[in-house]
Amino acid sequence: MKKFIFNLKNIRKSKGINQSELAKLMNTNQQQISKYENSVELPGLEKLVEIAISLDVTLDDLIEIKQIKENEKD
Repeated sequence: MKKFIFNLKNIRKSKGINQSELAKLMNTNQQQISKYENSVELPGLEKLVEIAISLDVTLDDLIEIKQIKENEKD
């Protein structure tokens, strides 16, 4: 799941959105976003979908499912 944390922070920053703004889009607080980005807490599937919608990206952009599958084959 480390790849997700990396992608969340980079995608959020590339869109010019700070943690507070993303939290507002998701109807949560900045501390929760910080927990996700710092691996203190990992979001469930429902929250992953909400993050993807809020950032206007796909789930694969966040967690790179294809990359995970390729790594499992190796």
